[in-house]
Amino acid sequence: MPRPAAPTFPDACERLLRDPDGDHSLYTTLAPVFDRLTDEERVAGDFEAVRAFAPESGDALELGCGVGALLTHLTDRYDRALGVDSHHDLLRFTAHRAPDADVAVGDPRDPPTDAAFDLVVAMAGPAAPPTVDDPADLVEAAAGRLAPEGTLLLRAVTDADAVRGAVESVGVLTGSGYRMERSVTDLPSSGGIDLRMGYRATDEDSGDTATTSETITVPVHDAESLREAAEAAGLQDVRLVDGSGTTLLVARA
Repeated sequence: MPRPAAPTFPDACERLLRDPDGDHSLYTTLAPVFDRLTDEERVAGDFEAVRAFAPESGDALELGCGVGALLTHLTDRYDRALGVDSHHDLLRFTAHRAPDADVAVGDPRDPPTDAAFDLVVAMAGPAAPPTVDDPADLVEAAAGRLAPEGTLLLRAVTDADAVRGAVESVGVLTGSGYRMERSVTDLPSSGGIDLRMGYRATDEDSGDTATTSETITVPVHDAESLREAAEAAGLQDVRLVDGSGTTLLVARA
């Protein structure tokens, strides 16, 4: 059965224009904006980490796959790839970005599969899923889905400045007669950064405009807490690899 088409950028603008008082978010009605804002350079770096630390074949599970940017690469390398995300609207893009992958709606901390995987990956970034308050929950879930000698790769934000540096304070997206202006203000919050995002959609033919806003909290974790979580979950060969404001946890079952 053909997969339903993913919504487009004009769809997102029209939904905001028709219902400016509705509940709009990058994870729901504005998912096409999320897709266009995906940092492909960061995704390429995540896949390089997979190539460096993970097995070359087998089955792969991505927790918090978002719009499927990394999952696309995983399907080229692994026999089977499954992506899990709690945001249904993001998975509509995943189905088209990575048509050879399986996708499932579910909490990354409790993925809806009992299968064992040679690789479990969860690569969070600034404003990118999976964002969890306690990385131990994600590590425990991943450890429970690893095959013997399987590898876990988990990236977490460990420096608030990485969030500030990765998110542009203003930006404009255009296409098919629509314009979306976006502004971002970052504010410290308990355990992370609050990204307060404002959007203004404009129909360039009629001149009609509408605005909405949302706040996305990006948790900032302590690197050593990742090591402690991995060891508590019974994982071996635990390593922490520093990145640009993030830390990559590498561990094996």
